[in-house]
Amino acid sequence: MLNVAIASHREFLPADAPEQKLFLMLKLRPTKEVSTTRPSTAFTFVIDTSGSMYEIVTGVPQPTGRTYQVDGNYYHEVTGGESKIDIVIESLRQLIHSGKLDRSDRISIVQFDDRASTIIGLTPATEVSKLENAIAKLRNFSGGTRMGLGMHHALNAIADRDMTCRRTLLFTDGQTFDEEQCRDLAKQFATNNIPITALGVGEYNEELLISLSDTTGGRLLHIVPENATGTQVSIADLPKAIAEEFTQAQQEVITNLAMTVKTVKGVKLSRIVRAYPSQAEFPLIQEPYPIGNAAANDETVFILEFAVESRAASRVRIAQLGLTYDVPGQNRRGELPPQNLVLQFVAGSDFAAQVDREVMDYVQQCNIAQLVSEATKVAEQNPLRAEELLETARRMTQRIGNQAMTESLTEAQNELRKTRRISSGTSKTIKMGSKGKTVRIGGDINDVILEDQIRQLSGT
Repeated sequence: MLNVAIASHREFLPADAPEQKLFLMLKLRPTKEVSTTRPSTAFTFVIDTSGSMYEIVTGVPQPTGRTYQVDGNYYHEVTGGESKIDIVIESLRQLIHSGKLDRSDRISIVQFDDRASTIIGLTPATEVSKLENAIAKLRNFSGGTRMGLGMHHALNAIADRDMTCRRTLLFTDGQTFDEEQCRDLAKQFATNNIPITALGVGEYNEELLISLSDTTGGRLLHIVPENATGTQVSIADLPKAIAEEFTQAQQEVITNLAMTVKTVKGVKLSRIVRAYPSQAEFPLIQEPYPIGNAAANDETVFILEFAVESRAASRVRIAQLGLTYDVPGQNRRGELPPQNLVLQFVAGSDFAAQVDREVMDYVQQCNIAQLVSEATKVAEQNPLRAEELLETARRMTQRIGNQAMTESLTEAQNELRKTRRISSGTSKTIKMGSKGKTVRIGGDINDVILEDQIRQLSGT
């Protein structure tokens, strides 16, 4: 049901050396038989309905001369433009009329401001009139921003749906008052294997959205009101982005992946990262570790990082790795029996210097997010250091072939050189983009950055 390939970045490690890193690539691909199945889906849209969602972002608005009050603030009424909530509503309408959904696809809609409610529970996508009525009600709300309340409603809506591909799409345009509640709830989403796709526009907290996506194995999209460049998504293209997210869920024929890793004394698992088709770093809270889903007709690639203490020359088992998973299209569960990870420790450095290039290319791709995050932190105090980090990340993306991310990093570098800082919008673009869609590695990459340089710059 699931083809699995395992490879380490080195077949040999030096004996009697201080603590070393070992990178293990886990590559999953559903079999052809499983890839022809179609999972049912349960999709919850969690929509920010706070007052700022009524800001006009597209079109050429014309003032009417009238004012109105929302949440204690006064606004000038205009016509001819579209607000953020208008575009979200139209995006959801286009989705249910797209012809891509059938009765096995179920949708629920949750709104949140400083309160939250489930506008409609899980409903077959073919019941269009019911869904349209629910979507229209999104305009009936306004208030502050408490995202955690909306997440709580979403979790209640789909947590008990077994043997289906579950997902929450979260759209927000501002800061929330309940960050810790959001982070705690994300752990429950992860336990129930409900990835969160986070879409942010405006002055949202990108660190929070990145945390929600990482914890649950979801995805990130940075939405901009104007024309998009690099890894950005224009709000005018929101209908397309939402439709693509639903299509991706329909292709995830393997769900509820859970990994168990048992290490021997002197070996510690320090990191699990999904490297492709998008990046997410999973918290090592409790085994088995939930690591999301796998799509049909493509690979899903993970990198596991181990810290290995000094050992004498020998051939030893350092860890065991196992997987369990669901195949919702066949209403079956599957497993990968425990696999032994055996490593040879050798005297001298000749054998140990041999590196699996594919594994290291994925490691490099995972480290781009670390480099970008560090650059945004030090930019104001040390712009030269920030530029060095961005240049290293840009060279990585260029050699890997991630053109959109290369473009975003180039623009960030240009801004840093001109202003000696990285603006909030640019920071969101490159931080969210580095965790977004990644590139499948095929074959060797010429002139790759040396492993020692990666370790020095990223701390890996």
